[in-house]
Amino acid sequence: MASRPGPNTEAGKAASSRNALKNGLTSLHPIVTDEDHPDYEALHDNLFDSLQPIGHLQDHTFQRLVNAAWNTQRCLKLEHMVMESTGGVAPLAHPEAAKQAALFDRYYVRFEGSYRANLRELERLQRLQLAQDVHFGDENPVGALHDLELYQRLAKRTRPVLQSHPSPETLSN
Repeated sequence: MASRPGPNTEAGKAASSRNALKNGLTSLHPIVTDEDHPDYEALHDNLFDSLQPIGHLQDHTFQRLVNAAWNTQRCLKLEHMVMESTGGVAPLAHPEAAKQAALFDRYYVRFEGSYRANLRELERLQRLQLAQDVHFGDENPVGALHDLELYQRLAKRTRPVLQSHPSPETLSN
């Protein structure tokens, strides 16, 4: 097996293990400083009030959505810091700044996509929950991932026929 490129010494391996912490955008958990904690909590609470996730699966998807939203905001802040470090001059004039700005832009696009994907997944889970609640009610709980297609076919077959309202003459007879 060919050797992989990367650090070989213990010091190099230790430094490499901290790569995710340089800007925190690749760490498994969102980086929230004590100073940023109120902003993170406000973002979490506002999104929670808007989306109102229910159950473990929706909560898990919601947390991924919050983390993606938080990281998009962090990317914008880091890009702004790069711009300030160049004295307001476009980062393209400074190779290192341009490299960092491009990196933060790639992260932004990644997190924006993650945000959208998690929002779609949460909406899908909520539609399934709504269909379950409408079809089965509270007395017969089933898993949230029941066969929605079967439910839709049943709903089409049992669609009520619209009847016209009786005329006033027929009511008086």
